[in-house]
Amino acid sequence: MDAISPPTYEELVDLTRRQSRQIDELRAEVERLKAELEQSRRAGKRQAAPFSEGSPRADPKRPGRKPGHPPSHRPIPPPGQVDRTIEVSLPPDCPECHTPLGEAPVTIHDQYQIDLPEPKPVVTRFRVPVTRCPSCRRRVQGRHAEQISDALGSAAIQYGPRLLGLAADLKHRLGVSYRKCSSVLLTLTGVVVASAALVRSSHRLGKLAQPSYDRLVEAARKSAVQQVDETGWKIGGRSAWLWVFADEHATLYRIRPSRAHEVVVEVLGEGFAGVLVSDCFLAYDPLPFSKQKCLAHLLKTCGEIERSKTRAAVRFSRRVAALLRKAMALKRRRADLSPHGYAVARGRLHAELDRLLAGNLTDPDNARLAKRLRKHQAHLLNFLDHDGLDATNTLAEREIRPAVIARKLSAGNRTEAGAETHAVLASVLRTCRRQGLDVLQSVGELLRHGPGSLIPFPHIQAGSSKS
Repeated sequence: MDAISPPTYEELVDLTRRQSRQIDELRAEVERLKAELEQSRRAGKRQAAPFSEGSPRADPKRPGRKPGHPPSHRPIPPPGQVDRTIEVSLPPDCPECHTPLGEAPVTIHDQYQIDLPEPKPVVTRFRVPVTRCPSCRRRVQGRHAEQISDALGSAAIQYGPRLLGLAADLKHRLGVSYRKCSSVLLTLTGVVVASAALVRSSHRLGKLAQPSYDRLVEAARKSAVQQVDETGWKIGGRSAWLWVFADEHATLYRIRPSRAHEVVVEVLGEGFAGVLVSDCFLAYDPLPFSKQKCLAHLLKTCGEIERSKTRAAVRFSRRVAALLRKAMALKRRRADLSPHGYAVARGRLHAELDRLLAGNLTDPDNARLAKRLRKHQAHLLNFLDHDGLDATNTLAEREIRPAVIARKLSAGNRTEAGAETHAVLASVLRTCRRQGLDVLQSVGELLRHGPGSLIPFPHIQAGSSKS
C-alpha cells in the first residue's frame, strides 16, 4: 500500500487560514444571533411602541404626495354655504413705520373659516294622540314621520336618530368605547348620555340593520373577487376570531369562535364562483374556490430569509422576490403591451417559476419557502389572468385595521349578542362610508322606518336574502 505523504508547509498554512476564516465567520454569526436574541427579549418587556418595526431608515421616503401628483386644496365654499360675512378693517397706520394708510389702495381678499356651531341640542316635543276604536276597542296611536319610537309614559324621553347614529359610528366603525362616546357627545352637544343607553341603542340599531347586512352577504356571494383576512378577537374573555370579507364596494365582518374554513363557506357559500384572495394560512386550503395568494406576504418572508442568511443561502429568496416583483410589474404594464406580448411575458414567468421550484435546497428556511411555493404554485400568478384581481390582499388588511384598533381599545365584546351587533353595525357603517353615503342620514332612516327597512347602497343591487 502506498504511503500517504505528509502535508507540505504551504498546505498547512493554507488550511490554517481557511479554518481561521471559518472561525471568524462563525463568531460573527454567533454575535449577530446574540444581538437579535437580546433585542427580542427587550422588545417583549418594552411597554412603549410594541408595534415598532425597528430602527428608522437612513433614507426614508419623503412625506406627502409623489412629484407630479395634482395638488389637493380645500374647496372654496359656494355662496349658499356662507352663513355670515365679516368686513375686516385695516389698522390706521403701518405697524412698521407708522405711516397713515388712509390714501393707500386696498385690495380685498376672501378668507373662509369653517367651524362647529355652539352645542345646542334640538329638543322636539311630539303631541301624540291616543284613542280606541269605537268598534273593536283596539288602542290606536298616532305616529309622525320623524319619530323613531312609539314609547310613552316613563319611556317617553328618547334620543334622536342623529345622536344615536353618531354614537354608533364612533363605537362600531371608529372603535371608540361606549364611555368615551358619552364623553364625546357631551363635548359636542352638551347632552348627558349614559353608556348603558348607548349599549341598548346599539343592540336595537343592530336588529334594524340586519336586513342591510344580509344584502351585503348576498352581494359578497355574487362578487367576482373577495379578499379575506382574519384576526384574533375576544368574546367574554374567550378566544374568538374576527373575519373580514372585502371587495371594491363593500366590507363585511363576521365574528366566530372558529378560525376554520367553515366560516368562509358560511359567508360566501359553497357555490362561490369568484376568486378568493388571501394569505397562505392553512384554513383556506380545503376551499374549492379559485384563489390568489397574497404576494406581499411572500415578499415579506423572502426579505426575512435574506436578512438572516449569508453567502449562497440568500440566492433562492432573492430570486423568488425578483420573480414576484417582475410579475407585479408586468400586471401594471398590461395596458401598454399587445395581447400576444403580454401572453408571452406571462408564459415566461410561469416557466421561470417552474425552474426555480425544480431544484433541491439544503438550507431549511429556503426549503420551507420552496415547499410553500410548490403547494400554492397554481394560485401565485392567477392575478395575471384577471383584470380586476390584485396580487395582494391589501384591501382586506386595510379594512381589518379598524377592528384591530377597536380590539386594542375594548379587548373585544363581553357577550355573543354584543359581538353580533358589532359585526352587523361595523359592516353596514363601513360600507356606507366607502360608498359615499351619509352615515347619520342612513342610520336615521333605519330608526324612523323601523324593522324591514334597507339602506339603499348605490353599488349593491336591490334585494336581500337571509345568511
